[in-house]
Amino acid sequence: MARNTVESIFNSKNNLNDFYPDNSLSPPGSLSNSRISSIKSFDLHRKHLLYGRIDKDSDAIYLDSPGSNLGQLYGGKANTLYALDFVSDAFKDLRINVNRVGNAGFIDTNSLYKTKLRAHKAWDHGDLDLSYRSYIDNMYTNFVDSYLSIDRRYEKIKNYKDFVREFLRYTIRMAKYFPVTRTGFITSVHCSPFISGLMFEIANENHGLQYNAKVRAYVNDPNFFFFVNQVKKFGFMVDKNAPWRLVFNIASGLLDKRDNNTTTGAQFYLERKGVNYDTVLNTYFRKAYLDELINIRNKFAELYTAFYIQYSTYQQVEYVTCQRKNTSTRSYLKLNDQILSRIKTTRINRRAPQVDTPEMDEFWLKVLLKLRMVETGFPHDAQNFNFYADKIVNTKRVIGVSAALSEINELTKGFRVTIFNTKGAYWHGVSQAEYEQRRREAMEHANDPAIVDYAVTGTKNIR
Repeated sequence: MARNTVESIFNSKNNLNDFYPDNSLSPPGSLSNSRISSIKSFDLHRKHLLYGRIDKDSDAIYLDSPGSNLGQLYGGKANTLYALDFVSDAFKDLRINVNRVGNAGFIDTNSLYKTKLRAHKAWDHGDLDLSYRSYIDNMYTNFVDSYLSIDRRYEKIKNYKDFVREFLRYTIRMAKYFPVTRTGFITSVHCSPFISGLMFEIANENHGLQYNAKVRAYVNDPNFFFFVNQVKKFGFMVDKNAPWRLVFNIASGLLDKRDNNTTTGAQFYLERKGVNYDTVLNTYFRKAYLDELINIRNKFAELYTAFYIQYSTYQQVEYVTCQRKNTSTRSYLKLNDQILSRIKTTRINRRAPQVDTPEMDEFWLKVLLKLRMVETGFPHDAQNFNFYADKIVNTKRVIGVSAALSEINELTKGFRVTIFNTKGAYWHGVSQAEYEQRRREAMEHANDPAIVDYAVTGTKNIR
């Protein structure tokens, strides 16, 4: 049953992909179409999962100061939606153009693509702070309700140190599939693609394999080819997995300089904001690893505070032995001549949350290193983990915390991880030679056993 289900999903995805011959938006069944042969589709599932979530260095990124860098998208009277300001500007011009053509009667009015465009989903549906907090809260809930309920693990947590130890034991087992760090979350399938502020949807449609028929309906729509040509003029691409999703292509127009040196596509809107293809990511986004130490410390502190508020005490059961004869009291168990008696159960206060100190930087760097190794599938055992941990700590002591964070990031960003070596996984692309080199590195490390079931040491100063 499970195998048939997996095969069905795989075949369904393949069938949808084959619906777009040569990975271009040409009419299904046709050999070519000169009008749209140069229009390439955006493929969130197979090629561009990390678009807007990693930069040219393959580092995870997120919007820096979104409050000042976002612009409003028209979403009708009921919705207030946002995208990056240059995306918002491009959408305004696209709406005007499509509406004008529609009013002139040049396109079919009985279409899924409306001539009065409006946004239905955008950055607001993928706000990183909100989505990451909700994601970790769900993980914490499972930790408390399921993990701690086994073998009275609640009673093992008497202070913050115990909480960190138990939560790490819980998360390390599954961090490869459910990352804990914000960097890992950003580059995972659990993170919404909308966090980049570079995409939005113009229809309120559902997603998933069961809705592939809807995808086909949009592609077969009489206005489809008109639409993909129109959006290209303003720097957008259509997502082949959801043809109602528009993605701003920051590289569009890069090679289309006119004789009079005017810009087209995305370059026109980027230049209006004082940026270009080479600088836009550095200007609007921030590397996630730079803040990961602060993030992971704060997140663990928040979770323990929540745990302490909900469970400020724990139960301690004490047993003593005593000598008694001729007793039939049911609360006593006779063992040889000794009577084992449970005499009392007491409630003891857990240690209240305390402010973390900079002296704990080295411990948290080890925690971060361990989590990132597990999240990215970095092959390691106890011995080489300690080697890398000592190296990271030495870097911190000699150069500083920022250098240590950079070293962890370079070590675990994903070059050795199979999932990151899929051809075309990076939005900016890599050369064939570099791609093959990454594959060779991955294969060399594939047989290196990863033994990850051990605790991070060095918690003696944590309370």
